[in-house]
Amino acid sequence: MLIEIIALLATLTVAAYIYLQVKWTYWSKRGVFFLKPTFPFGSIPSFFTKSKHLNDEFYSHIEKTKPLPYYGIYFIGGATLIINDADLAKNILVKDFDYFVDRNGDATNKLLQTKHKTDIIWTKQMTMSTGEYWKNLRSTFSPIFTSGKMKAMMVFIQETSDKLMQAIDAKVTANEDFELKEMLGKYSMDTIASCAFGVDAESFSNKDSKFVQYASNIFKNTTMEAVRFLIILLPLGKSLLNFLNVPMFKVTETEFFYDAVVASLNHRRETKTRRNDLIDLMLDAIKGEVDVDEHKDDDDQFEKDAKLDHVPRKGEFDELVIVATAIVLMVAGYDTTGTTLAYACHQLSKHPDIQERLRAEIDEVTGDSDKPIDYDKIQGMTYLDQVISETLRFTCPIGILQRNTTKDYKVPGHDLVIEKGHDVWINAMSIHFNPEYYPNPHEFNPDNFTKEAKGQRNSCAFLPFGQGPRGCLGMRFALLEAKMALANIIRTYNLLPSEKTIEPQELDPYAGIAYVKHGLYVKAEKRSQ
Repeated sequence: MLIEIIALLATLTVAAYIYLQVKWTYWSKRGVFFLKPTFPFGSIPSFFTKSKHLNDEFYSHIEKTKPLPYYGIYFIGGATLIINDADLAKNILVKDFDYFVDRNGDATNKLLQTKHKTDIIWTKQMTMSTGEYWKNLRSTFSPIFTSGKMKAMMVFIQETSDKLMQAIDAKVTANEDFELKEMLGKYSMDTIASCAFGVDAESFSNKDSKFVQYASNIFKNTTMEAVRFLIILLPLGKSLLNFLNVPMFKVTETEFFYDAVVASLNHRRETKTRRNDLIDLMLDAIKGEVDVDEHKDDDDQFEKDAKLDHVPRKGEFDELVIVATAIVLMVAGYDTTGTTLAYACHQLSKHPDIQERLRAEIDEVTGDSDKPIDYDKIQGMTYLDQVISETLRFTCPIGILQRNTTKDYKVPGHDLVIEKGHDVWINAMSIHFNPEYYPNPHEFNPDNFTKEAKGQRNSCAFLPFGQGPRGCLGMRFALLEAKMALANIIRTYNLLPSEKTIEPQELDPYAGIAYVKHGLYVKAEKRSQ
């Protein structure tokens, strides 16, 4: 029997090898430079072996592919086009968006959705939605993130910021260095839990907070996730997972956040209370009761490019969509904002001149007042915005933007047609470190984001939130949350480097959002007035 099993496995392996060798001729037949694939993973085996983080993987492509505007890779057997050029990125994300409406194709999304309840929840949310369903979802929820509605969130953000200051004060009093992601992730979690659900995540008061624990775990790319992904790509692999009732997404973590959102919804119904937080606004949105024309005069280029000419249909969505959307806002918002703030504080500790310049702006805007910084003052801090933008360029949380071709697309200026159903990934790492867009790109320099500097380059040379109608819906909220924390920290403390930070830094290959393997530490001192 053992011999028969070995013979069967050998036959399947040979068949898979022959099949992939045929698939791996796609780019050579079209005259496109491609990165050589390795059996059985394709061109980026590190995705499966976890030998490096995806940001490091695609950063390593820069030397291999410059100055090419695009190149090909093979992800298992799929032929994927990688974009290096901001002008082509602009075409794909904005100008010719109608060809690239979906992040993943229907086939990919259906592949990732088993019959398990956990997978059904995840595929209801916006990032995995496609076609008309996505357009209706995006158009329905876009109005809840206008500047006026974000301004109303300031009271919740300030409450959490006060908790952050108390936690840092405790470290200062104890003369202790602290790990930035741990500290600022707590702030991010408490903020979004309050603004989204109206609950206290107890991130600062409870070291065993389930909110932080499960949000930290939910996007970690474990070896088991890679194995499940490989299985589902095999013939009958999805049928096997359905038979065994094995989901693609994490069950315990998803169920925790699902229960938290449902409990919040039920409490509002039973008590007839309203906080005007994100849950209330989403409830309004699915009823068609949110003003959609609130912020026409304050749109920046990101907002203008994100416009979607689509009128949502009322009554299309149920509360499960709210639950799924709220879960994504919480877990994605926790990781990305906490990570960005950690990197920003780390850079400021290494660059005291930049830290002092930022502090001078904060002092100038706030004056001698000890009052909380209000929305208008935060928005008036231009150098603060530059520091956060440069942090997002220099240490982009997610280095790849995914799109799927919904119809054949002729690449402008090139003799290449991207066939319907093919994936196109934009290499933000390549664009963010291109000296054509950023002089001395390996230096941390907030002046890369002065009004004049931004006006001289393509808006798609900056991609931490994506661009176009599929750009990050929660960008305004994330930036407001980050600015409030950073302004209060620099207003109150001097940040100094810590010897606990291990150099050179190495990204954790298992992290979904790019963060260093051994953490980033600083020492904080009360500033001298």
